[in-house]
Amino acid sequence: MNMLDDDNWLEDDTQDDAVSKIEPWNVLVVDDEPDIHHVTKLALSNIDFLKRPLNILSCYSGREALDLLAARDDIALVLLDVVMETEDAGLIVAREIRETLNNHHIRIILRTGQPGVAPERHVIENYDINDYKAKTELTRDKLYTSVLGTLRSYNDIMLIEHQRRQLDANRRGLMKVVDATTSIFRQQSIQQFAQGVLEQLQSLLFFEQDALYLVVNGGMAALTHDNDLMVMYATGGYQKYCGRPLGQTELSRLQPSIDLAISQQHSVFASDHFVGFFLSPHGPINLLIIDGPVELSHPDANLIDLFCKNVSIAYENLMLNKEIEDTQRSIIYQLSEVIENRSKDTGKHIHRMAEFSYVMALELGLSEEEAQIIRAASPLHDIGKVGIPDKVLNKPGPLDSAERAVMDTHAQLGYDMLRESKPRILKMASIIAYQHHEKWDGSGYPRQLKGDEIHISGRIIALADVYDALTHARCYKDPWPRDQVLETIRAGSGQHFDPTVVEAFFRCLPRIEEIRQTLTDH
Repeated sequence: MNMLDDDNWLEDDTQDDAVSKIEPWNVLVVDDEPDIHHVTKLALSNIDFLKRPLNILSCYSGREALDLLAARDDIALVLLDVVMETEDAGLIVAREIRETLNNHHIRIILRTGQPGVAPERHVIENYDINDYKAKTELTRDKLYTSVLGTLRSYNDIMLIEHQRRQLDANRRGLMKVVDATTSIFRQQSIQQFAQGVLEQLQSLLFFEQDALYLVVNGGMAALTHDNDLMVMYATGGYQKYCGRPLGQTELSRLQPSIDLAISQQHSVFASDHFVGFFLSPHGPINLLIIDGPVELSHPDANLIDLFCKNVSIAYENLMLNKEIEDTQRSIIYQLSEVIENRSKDTGKHIHRMAEFSYVMALELGLSEEEAQIIRAASPLHDIGKVGIPDKVLNKPGPLDSAERAVMDTHAQLGYDMLRESKPRILKMASIIAYQHHEKWDGSGYPRQLKGDEIHISGRIIALADVYDALTHARCYKDPWPRDQVLETIRAGSGQHFDPTVVEAFFRCLPRIEEIRQTLTDH
């Protein structure tokens, strides 16, 4: 016999529609006797518990009951007969519910018309059930008491489970915030940072709407100047505005929320958009805008608020780090200019070297951060030349063996000058200064390093230095023809140069030649 869904078996046709929409307590009767179903429905008719009605479902075998329970998880109570298709069918169902279906929330009341088949003590000790009754003792009042008491237990369990899930959700959300802001701390440029913020917020809220990350210089006063609303990163329809100012006309619908967020210094949750506000102590106002409906629970809103606070800290640290590294780069270029000015023919050598090394580092698969550090450190590759006498440094013509020995000391001198440095750019500069004259086959100086013993930055600068020296005039030579330069680099693969670096050089040669033509000496 098929399972009967008796949601409306005793329903009054005049019942108010609003009442019928209240979520009921689903009670499943499992018994192979149709009369038991009928009597049970009569006994439990017109009963409400916590202002929710009972909805009686029927199954007529253990197998049918297990199929139903496997398909839905909203049943609060099972009134389960012991003897059905087999003498222990109900006991099998009880065990399957707990062990196979792993359902420990549903309440189980075993009912039997043959107590001797399954003794009460044995059943209570060996099966995870909540009550055990003989059908003869379940009068209308006792059935009412037993069912409502069991539903109260189920309700308490579900409240505890709901609270546990909320705690788990909050914990997972907090971990997402921690993970999100941790990855944001690793972003090395303002645009990367802005992109990271949008990506991580999207993972928190699962939104697909268009979004923008804005920097507002000057606070509230900036809203009268279009140029002060800068789009750091954007998605969707706003992506075309990345990296440029955004006028008020493009944000007219969102402007009231932007004004409110800035004036009250907190995020604004509107029905069809979200404006996240975060302000670092020494930086400009930052706004994160989601243009579209964002449905947030109270815990979600708290998480987003915490996220924005963490973003402000990350942004502040990023700006401080950027200021420090900008200062380092400025000092590096000033030191490098001193070296250039001592040498009469190096021109824009250090500027070209920085760009060559950056392009090749990226082509070799180094990260943006690693490539930027090599780019920033490369101008100091010849810093040791400050210790080389002018008569050697600027000699018009080839050096003799003694002069060459003096010139070769500049690698060790540069390393000695920088090796105690703490900043990562200067640490990299010490490696480059020390190793950019080492050769892949071990015939270089000052330490005759070979192959991978040479740091990748030293291998990159070695090739960039030779390419630039050969393509430009020096006090002792004229520039070489392009084809001769390229053939010399090819011939040096596996001897002077790392073959992998040579391959990368030729892959990005058009970009390198573009840089060379842009940064000319005259």
